[in-house]
Amino acid sequence: MSNEANASLLGIALKVMAVFLFTVMLALSRGYGDYPLTVVIFYRSFFALVVLVIWLAWRGAFPRALHTRRLPAHLVRSIAGIGSMFFIFGAYRLIPFADATAIGYIQPLLVALMAAIILRERITSLRIFSIFAGFAGILVMLWEHLGSGSTQSTADGALGALCAIMGAVLVAVAFIQIRRLTLTEDTGAIAFYFQATTTLAALAGLAAAVLWPASAPFADVIHAQAWVWPKGYDWFPLVMIGVLGGAGQILMTQGFRYADASILAVFDYSSLVWAVLIGLVIFAEIPSAYVMAGASIVITAGLLVVMEENRLRKRRRS
Repeated sequence: MSNEANASLLGIALKVMAVFLFTVMLALSRGYGDYPLTVVIFYRSFFALVVLVIWLAWRGAFPRALHTRRLPAHLVRSIAGIGSMFFIFGAYRLIPFADATAIGYIQPLLVALMAAIILRERITSLRIFSIFAGFAGILVMLWEHLGSGSTQSTADGALGALCAIMGAVLVAVAFIQIRRLTLTEDTGAIAFYFQATTTLAALAGLAAAVLWPASAPFADVIHAQAWVWPKGYDWFPLVMIGVLGGAGQILMTQGFRYADASILAVFDYSSLVWAVLIGLVIFAEIPSAYVMAGASIVITAGLLVVMEENRLRKRRRS
């Protein structure tokens, strides 16, 4: 086997491991859903930041890798990332685990659409067809969550589905901004400023829960985000949410050193395997036929986009 093939296999292995760690991280965030989102996100960002700094120091790139002249661009990426984290964690608390994962698969299609509009990348007829097919698949998945009933479970399902979609939209915005940043910025800087900004945002949310006047608008919602000390050994899985998130980010970053993004993008969909298994074993959830059918459509559409991107990249190289 050639060195290039070995490198690609290593990149794929790193990406699959990263996807698994991210899926376990989301399962932990749901399993400890009685803690406020601000508390969970603080643990997620702060301890991921610790892991990232240790990794950069081990590489001998700390603090050199943090040098930047594009702080406003990092801020845009961070705001999108912070919003996506709140929406995604909220979605996993409201709807079945596999459902939230599958709805998130709209993100690569949104990236393709935004890249054409914002980055002026060429969009082919195949990409247009794939994007519309993917949206149709999302509608199939949403069918049972947007029913006509008025029960609390139906309301939670609709809100959870909306959160998953909004999370995917903001992830796509963050990804477009990352594409811009990677032209001039070190990967360590991109990850560091995101985690640092998210940590500060979580602290701001915790402070607001204390300082927000009881008579002010949204007081009940904001006060519900007040700090809660972990009970017993709950601190360990909360810390692991951050450790897994930080480790997954490093593995994913390293994977891009060994294999093309167009190859690795296919393995994002391995998260559905982990999500179905975790949902079944831990949360006793069986994905509905609507979710599996819709996910199949979205995954097929996403794979078509990846194949088209790979074809265009090869043409540019030749």
